[in-house]
Amino acid sequence: MAVLLAMVLSGASFLLALGANPLRAAAGAKPVSDRELSLSTAELALVRQGKIVLRELPTPGREGRTYEAVGLVQGSLDITVSVLTDFEHYPEFMPNVSAVTLCERVEPCSVIETTLRLPLGIKKRYRLRYTGARVASGFELDWEKLPWPELKPSQTVADTSGFWLVRHFEDGVVLVVYHVYTDPGRVPLGLTGIARGLAKSKIPDGIVSLRERVRKISPPVIK
Repeated sequence: MAVLLAMVLSGASFLLALGANPLRAAAGAKPVSDRELSLSTAELALVRQGKIVLRELPTPGREGRTYEAVGLVQGSLDITVSVLTDFEHYPEFMPNVSAVTLCERVEPCSVIETTLRLPLGIKKRYRLRYTGARVASGFELDWEKLPWPELKPSQTVADTSGFWLVRHFEDGVVLVVYHVYTDPGRVPLGLTGIARGLAKSKIPDGIVSLRERVRKISPPVIK
């Protein structure tokens, strides 16, 4: 089933409906067949102009914040997926990622240890499990934080999880969603707002970096 693009007259929204698939995402995440993305007509217009739509989503009962960025990437779905699943090369293009160790890869799951270099000389490390799933309308890549007992709380974050969605949009273009939940844990007094603001402002950079990486490795268009 192709991606369903529908203008819902009652809400004037853009609906991205996901094809059904028996595969499930990482533990604790929603089944891939349950996900959908709704963009207003104004947001859809921005996306078509090459802009990245950023929004904060509610996280009731949780300490962290959830952000979602949506944008278009010029390139094929297969190349986009190959970039997102090339974990060992993340330090070359993903914002703030300085090192990655691939601990285990048993399809569709990969366990990755990641080191982040953040402003003010801060370094954070965490272990993630990525789970990929091909669906009729594209590809989904979930991640969740795994225990790493050797790390002190100050060396890591309290929690993080999220997913990438890659969907066919039109010829040579895919729609990408970067959905992130982040809870940095204890932040020095008075810096909580600054830390959250920085985290939110960096979310679109994930799509910007993905765009550039896909552009570099995509074959030239012959006219």
